[in-house]
Amino acid sequence: MNREIRVALAGIGNCSSSLVQGIQHYSEKNSTTIGIRRPKVAGYLAQDIKFVAAFDVDKRKVGKDLSEAIFVEPNNVRKIAEPAKLGEKVAMAQPLDGLSPVAGAKIQISDSKPSNLPRVLRDARAEILVNLTPTGASKASEMYAEAALQSGCALINATPAKIASNRKWQLKYRKKTLPLAGDDVMDQIGSTILHKSLLSFLVKRGLHLDETYQLDIGGGTESQIALDKNRYEIKRRVKTAAVAAAVPYKFPIVAGSSDFVDFMENRRTSYFWIRGEYFAEIGFTMDIRLSLEDGPSCAGALVDTIRMVRVAMDRGLGGPLNAVSAYGFKAPPQEMSTEEAESELDSFLQSTKRR
Repeated sequence: MNREIRVALAGIGNCSSSLVQGIQHYSEKNSTTIGIRRPKVAGYLAQDIKFVAAFDVDKRKVGKDLSEAIFVEPNNVRKIAEPAKLGEKVAMAQPLDGLSPVAGAKIQISDSKPSNLPRVLRDARAEILVNLTPTGASKASEMYAEAALQSGCALINATPAKIASNRKWQLKYRKKTLPLAGDDVMDQIGSTILHKSLLSFLVKRGLHLDETYQLDIGGGTESQIALDKNRYEIKRRVKTAAVAAAVPYKFPIVAGSSDFVDFMENRRTSYFWIRGEYFAEIGFTMDIRLSLEDGPSCAGALVDTIRMVRVAMDRGLGGPLNAVSAYGFKAPPQEMSTEEAESELDSFLQSTKRR
């Protein structure tokens, strides 16, 4: 069996940069799996991922080899590896709604003619397209979803746009027998997965939760986009719903970005506060702070998801991948607890059943 997984990236920002660098890192250090949650996914390794196409709209990235474009401003993620030239130049795409009124000043739109996206994907023999466009870019996300369909690619929607959770797109991908995973990637370690896991743990220990909030401050483009009120509301709804799904009853929850600090660059700090009651209705409060870098955390989640989607392709599966989506995304087509998602995913990966 050919172990190569041919991947195209839409949006060459900090997450794409960390992903490309990370694959180079693990390719150079074949003996280490530190930082990879699932070292093998049905036999696939992280270094089996090969990047064969890329799309962006910034003139500083378009036309450059992907290995160079990942380090171009406004990207500011930590440098962890120096990928050799990949031989794949970043293609121009239609900007559509990919520019935020707040963060748009950081992007310098290329005057290059937009590429025929399906043709680029077909010529590259891409198997999986990963959509990493900014929050609020719903039209751009749908453009990439359609391009993947036309070219015969599976789609991973790492953005909050409703693609994997939209019945229209589910039916289209099922009809074409192409896997679909999303929506809105849940970082390997991040505020949402930590908040969800902590609340679930407390409920299982018999505590009652009264109130909680999660506030994020960062210097990346996504944090700056959160200053745009309309786009902020999109992200806040998704994050709040994801956290709320961990508790079997309703109670006050606030989850979302609260401010942008330019000099933090790709770093983010998250603050958590929880109030509740334990034995004999005695009250407690909990304060936690988490500091990390966004790009590597996003890439760490996608390394697993990409390989899982390839497994689904090997088995001839099409349409939404519920277990994969619940495992790796904040707004999956079907909500599951962390434990349920892990169990369903293990069953999926251990099965040899084809459609």
